[in-house]
Amino acid sequence: MSKLAEFEGFFNPKSVAFYGASNIMQKFGSIHLTNLLSAGFQGKVIPIHPKEEEILGFKAYKNIKDIPEQVDLAVLAINPQLINIILEDCGQKGVKHVIILSGGFLEVGNKEAQDKMKKIAEKYDIKIMGPNCSGEVVTPNVNITHVPWPPRKGGVSIVSQSGTYAVQPLIAINSKIGLGISKIISVGNEVNTDLVDYLEVFEEDDETTSIGIYFEAVRRGKEFIELLDRINQKKPIVIIPIGQTEAGTRSAKSHTAAITSPGYVIDSVCEQTGVIKVKNSIDMLNLLNAFDSLPLPKGNRVAILTMGGGPGTLMSDLFENNGMQVPMLSKELQMKLKPWMPETASTINPIDLTYSDDMQNFLNVLPEILLKSDEIDSLIFYGLMGTEYFKRLVNVPDFMREHESVVTMKNFGDMMEDFFVALFDEIIEYKEKYQKPIILTCYNTREEKFVAYLQDHGIPVYYPEEGVWTLIRMWQYAKFLKTKNK
Repeated sequence: MSKLAEFEGFFNPKSVAFYGASNIMQKFGSIHLTNLLSAGFQGKVIPIHPKEEEILGFKAYKNIKDIPEQVDLAVLAINPQLINIILEDCGQKGVKHVIILSGGFLEVGNKEAQDKMKKIAEKYDIKIMGPNCSGEVVTPNVNITHVPWPPRKGGVSIVSQSGTYAVQPLIAINSKIGLGISKIISVGNEVNTDLVDYLEVFEEDDETTSIGIYFEAVRRGKEFIELLDRINQKKPIVIIPIGQTEAGTRSAKSHTAAITSPGYVIDSVCEQTGVIKVKNSIDMLNLLNAFDSLPLPKGNRVAILTMGGGPGTLMSDLFENNGMQVPMLSKELQMKLKPWMPETASTINPIDLTYSDDMQNFLNVLPEILLKSDEIDSLIFYGLMGTEYFKRLVNVPDFMREHESVVTMKNFGDMMEDFFVALFDEIIEYKEKYQKPIILTCYNTREEKFVAYLQDHGIPVYYPEEGVWTLIRMWQYAKFLKTKNK
């Protein structure tokens, strides 16, 4: 049986039993149950409760063994002293997949209870996610976490040895990054499924196209390195090593019982396998978003199309200090750009259109001229204030609201929202037509309709420096593949 098939009960359960859910909504188990429903889960939800006949509108059972039908997955958010008793019941019922959210085991020195848990799981052939984990997300309709922001479906899968980093970034994914997710797994204490298991799952999974790892420690080092080396040649892997200092090691031991490795070890592993190491969660999510959305650059030459001189200069410095080129465009290409630009604009690269108000040239005409050219491999934009800008411009005192100029500006802002979206349809087509990465940068979030529209259609939108670093790392990965395949 394939690894993916072995873990099917986690990823595609038809029935989920909940321990710890009650008629008090703020209870941890209740939150996980309602978040599963909010994500659109279509299977059967079965609360288990020692006293209640009904939980949140669902028939409740006193014991999982009383349920007449098969249970694919059990979720346990209860007193740790009861966990092994309940796990025995789950085994007798024939449940093969269990998520244990409860802590109180090896991470607090309770080795005896965790060892017993492992023995019960072996006895009944149960696979456990956890204990002491934050659950899982499987798009489009499974969210067994405490964070009520289920992401859109996409090709990114993340495995995390930190429960917080597994699920709380869902807030940023929803509000800023727009990342498409396949699976997110919080492994917790890894009692009998671990980081290596989930990487093997992601390797087999056709729905996973890129992989993120929040890494503290590994219990099967040889298999881990071999997997990274093999998978990273097909699906890019981004890793954040945490708990690599003395203080970090103490923290890791206290929350997942992890025994960490020195930082230089993971540096060596990344150098050997080509896995990309980043320093923070936003860098990871941004890069995974780009890998999921964009073709890899075929070379290191980038065109910068900017509505501001400062951002264009900053981008140029970052690119050229990190192995990419912002080449001066040929006179022939500059002559093709010039008719579509103000007389004061620079055509040399960065292409600076500061104060230009012709959005169609900025977003459609000039990009296509650049992308058609064999002088550049990637295109990055800076600009656009968004319709929120116009809304704030007309946030005026009541006595001004009906003034003709204010009404005109408000109507213009409303019109620009739909106008931007129409222009961006061309950009989205260019990405496929020319097979070159296109990144737009600005300081807006998904509150802006155009940002959400672009992100949901495969054009990443970042803050300026984020966009630059994302493209640099994409080139580093593309260069690694070229070297590996020689």
